[in-house]
Amino acid sequence: MKQFTTRQIVLLSVLLETHVTLLHAPSQAAAFAAQHAYWTCVVAAIVLCLPIWVFLKLGQRFPDQDLFQVMVSSNPFIGRILLMIYFVLFLIVFSRDLWIITDLVKAVLLQQTPFFMISMIVLLTTVFMAKGGINTIVNLSEMFIPISILTLLTMPFFFGVNMDFSEFRPFLYPNMSGIMKGGWYMFSYMADILMIPFVLQGKSYRPSGAWWGHLIGTCFMIMIVLLMQLVIGVPILMRLFYPSYELARQLYVTDFLDRFDIFVGGFTIPALLIKLGMDLYVLSMIIKRLFPHVSGALMVWPVGLLGYICSFIVFSNIIQTYDFSREWTVVMMMFLVVLPLVLCLLLRPKNKGEEQGN
Repeated sequence: MKQFTTRQIVLLSVLLETHVTLLHAPSQAAAFAAQHAYWTCVVAAIVLCLPIWVFLKLGQRFPDQDLFQVMVSSNPFIGRILLMIYFVLFLIVFSRDLWIITDLVKAVLLQQTPFFMISMIVLLTTVFMAKGGINTIVNLSEMFIPISILTLLTMPFFFGVNMDFSEFRPFLYPNMSGIMKGGWYMFSYMADILMIPFVLQGKSYRPSGAWWGHLIGTCFMIMIVLLMQLVIGVPILMRLFYPSYELARQLYVTDFLDRFDIFVGGFTIPALLIKLGMDLYVLSMIIKRLFPHVSGALMVWPVGLLGYICSFIVFSNIIQTYDFSREWTVVMMMFLVVLPLVLCLLLRPKNKGEEQGN
């Protein structure tokens, strides 16, 4: 497998942690934390530090293997059971993201196109992306993520007088219970950053890339949520399905660029498709580790079609995906925080004497 640079890991981490998170989670966080919604990003980021540290420790012990390989090589029977559980876990993540991205495209761009047709077009794009492997996904991230980040970072210069700093009041009276509840909803989306060590070898998932990616992604989340509060306002923010799109709609750059949101969407939607491609690639990697004789590239289309079908089985409307975060956080905590910690305590590389004895 190709050795990835720190810059590539940082960009991939920012992609997984922020882009889908910005579609729904800020509204849910604002509903509980009100004017302190941006603190929910900090709460979720602090919790994520533990699993990132655990994955880095596992990567140091098994530098030539990804986490799926580590599970199978340590105990083939239990490892394959865990892989099947993770397959279901990431299949639901893929189905959720596919539904959200499809609904966003339908609401913003293709209102008259049937939902299932948009979903199939998105799936086809994602399949060709995932078939190229992790190298294709990382290279696409290098193309679109910096442009997307720079575009969003320039937004504060265009809003100007539209920012109302009274939305932070009362600043000194935070609702700690509401912040914790909002962080609970944030975590279920921000935790997608933990996909990376499952498919990258330990020597590729280095501390510099992991921590810088997490830090930049968290700062990026905080800045955008702050802009949503200042420009849209907390009372409206907590009632929106797609607050990031509404934020882009508030941009007005002369009469020539009065639809600046289309320009922003031109870079944001490809980034969302790359995130979906990463979901599908992870699922294909699980099949590859379960059945080593099967080509992972050949399994991309069947697995993608399975996720397409599951997206209509698991969710029937966008409101269900919106409410899904409350229960889903428990599952993500169990399998992306608690279980990796247990694996870190139990798994050790076999010494040469044990391997020769076997």
